[in-house]
Amino acid sequence: MKRYILIFFVAFIVAPSYLFSQEITKESDFTVHHYPSKMELEFDKAEIPSNIKVVNVLTNKEQPVSKSNTSNTIFSINQVNPSDLYRVEYTLKNNKSTTPSTTTIAAKSASTGTMTVYFNHPVDIAYAQTQQAVNLSNTLVNMLISYINNCVATMDIAIYDSYSPSATSGIAGAINAAYARGVQVRVIYDGSTSSVMIPLLNAAIPRLPSPTTSTYGIMHNKFVIFDANNTDANVPFVWTGSTNWTTSQIDGPDKNSVIIIQDQSLALAYKIEFEEMWGSSTLTPNTANSKFGPHKTDNTPHNFIIGGKNVESYFSPSDGTTAKIVSAINSANSDIEVAVMDLTRTDCSSAIITKYNGGVSNSNVLVDSNNPTGNQIVTLQAALPTNHAQVYSGSGIMHHKFMVVDNYNSTSDPLVLVGSHNWSTSAETKNDENTLIVHDANIANQYYQAFAYLFELAGGVITPPLSTISATYQDGLLKIYPNPNNGLLHLFANQTIDHLDINIVDILGKKISSAKYDLFTQNTIDISNQPSGMYFIEAIIDGNVEHFKIVKE
Repeated sequence: MKRYILIFFVAFIVAPSYLFSQEITKESDFTVHHYPSKMELEFDKAEIPSNIKVVNVLTNKEQPVSKSNTSNTIFSINQVNPSDLYRVEYTLKNNKSTTPSTTTIAAKSASTGTMTVYFNHPVDIAYAQTQQAVNLSNTLVNMLISYINNCVATMDIAIYDSYSPSATSGIAGAINAAYARGVQVRVIYDGSTSSVMIPLLNAAIPRLPSPTTSTYGIMHNKFVIFDANNTDANVPFVWTGSTNWTTSQIDGPDKNSVIIIQDQSLALAYKIEFEEMWGSSTLTPNTANSKFGPHKTDNTPHNFIIGGKNVESYFSPSDGTTAKIVSAINSANSDIEVAVMDLTRTDCSSAIITKYNGGVSNSNVLVDSNNPTGNQIVTLQAALPTNHAQVYSGSGIMHHKFMVVDNYNSTSDPLVLVGSHNWSTSAETKNDENTLIVHDANIANQYYQAFAYLFELAGGVITPPLSTISATYQDGLLKIYPNPNNGLLHLFANQTIDHLDINIVDILGKKISSAKYDLFTQNTIDISNQPSGMYFIEAIIDGNVEHFKIVKE
């Protein structure tokens, strides 16, 4: 026994501290382990790094770096503060060559990490798992105005198209009022679009139109950075999504969403992107230094820990966003739901088809009818089952650009990909765009609720295991009620079932109950000893499978 204790003790004292890290982010060449006052970089074993230099992006000062005593591939960035951003320069050596590389990384914020999602159209809350999605309808504009009204010191706006009824009301009125109370406002807008709001802004507010040259596309962003540098980490917000600020876009009938994230690291990263287009870090834009579209560089962090969740951030066209979209598709294990106005990239459609052919049978795609030229919908309709690739032709434009992956598979990696980036070559190579990938089941499910409403409205069919119901009874041979319930589930069959197997799992996929019945007509199952929440029931009825979702209060 003493021998085993000694072995464990030796292993414990020599084991690198990254073995006990709770939060990590993965870069292309190394993994980052996040700690309260340091970050450890664990490089891939196949290549040994050298010439490592770390510079604080915010202060432009070099940061202390120490090498691990136990491994030549582990390095610590010391004296790290929350929300610091670092440029890591290094050279990788293998048996054949040396490669100089640069990666920008972000320290975890001391922010709340709160993420809020709003839609301007109905959602189907029957598909809610933990939190019902919120439809603000034509009051989404009021939510934006409330964030502008609460801005404390700085507000950076990048908006493709915008409208306001006057200089004293609406969005323009809120921005002008913020400027009047001392908020430093900077505005970038698309130079090829006649934004009604821009001339209504106070003439003293600095602004910059994007280029209108033939080599450039459009400044298609729709984001706002609130108070990025505030000393209180709970004040900065990023507002982004698919929603332009025109009446039809933000009030409807066009279908859109916004996601609002309270995180200082993310706000500072978006500020870097803004100032690359702005050309300076001051209130005055510098057109000699400003970079748009294909002239931009990949200079922002891509991986964040926000509220304990992994979030990825990419800007187009510098960051190769389409490859990230394909990678997210390839991560699917059970389901893919795509709602994109414009889907013209064959690499995206091919990835969806490949995953479907590989067993991800719940692959569902929705595009808008206003952009049929070059759209991949016909290809997808030929490859996917009937009613699984649909064209939205209802009122307004289905303007979303999001994808949900593995919505009901908590044992996988549920995520939502969202932003301004259509799945087009222009977005990939010419336009200024932004994209977030949020690895969180709750946020992903809220987008799923929006998808389900629009998809079924367009004639789409959602099949098990994704189909759920919130009514008291389930249509079909077997009925389970009440729903919600207090832990007593009543099962009733409208005819005798020869063989019935019941399996109940919680939202984490853990089986909590199972039962087998012969010649079944009715019975009661007691799960009152389980905590409140959502549970999934698999009923195998004479070899056929039905799925139910129930809520224990």
